[in-house]
Amino acid sequence: MDNDIILSAEKLCKVYGKGDNAVHALDNVDLKVKKGEFVSVIGRSGSGKSTLLHILGAMDKPSSGKLTVAGEDVFSKRENELAVYRRRSIGFVFQFFNLIPVMSAKENILLSLYLDGRKADEEFFNDIVDTIDMKNRLNHYPHQLSGGQQQRIAIARALITRPSIILADEPTGNLDSNSGEEILKLLKSSIKKYDQTLVLITHDSNIAAQADRIVTIKDGRISEE
Repeated sequence: MDNDIILSAEKLCKVYGKGDNAVHALDNVDLKVKKGEFVSVIGRSGSGKSTLLHILGAMDKPSSGKLTVAGEDVFSKRENELAVYRRRSIGFVFQFFNLIPVMSAKENILLSLYLDGRKADEEFFNDIVDTIDMKNRLNHYPHQLSGGQQQRIAIARALITRPSIILADEPTGNLDSNSGEEILKLLKSSIKKYDQTLVLITHDSNIAAQADRIVTIKDGRISEE
């Protein structure tokens, strides 16, 4: 495999149901992503883009096909190994933030480390907080933050484990246009600063256009790049 390729999906299929009721959410998807690349996956609702992202993050398993990340066959791992892969190799950013309401912003950022039994690198934590410009909001709870601020905390949570890949599922979809632009700018600067790769799914062509490369998915197939 090309040394520049950090993620390689080969003939990924995902089928829900059987027989006449079978739905092919993914149909022989091939995708290669280079280290440090920002790839946007664009498609309409129901096109298969969220299914693809969930499989790339090992939150779901394909019906068939292969996923290789950093030279490792992801789905040859056991369940407990997949959990470690999700915590350490992948950072997730979701449309609806997925912050824990009863935890402060700081606790939400550090949650992934807590779950992994690891302590925070204080210098790295402070650097991330400075990057997202949320130093004065760390003791606030999610309900005390705006949507844009909540998404900044969610991005910090994704960065704190130093993952090699960030997967973002419509990260601006629940924000107004100004906040959305700020979040996209933050994601782009963060992956450069921390030497990471970003795969972002969206239905917004303006957002997709800011990526290094656009992948279009339609009816479970990658139709063009």
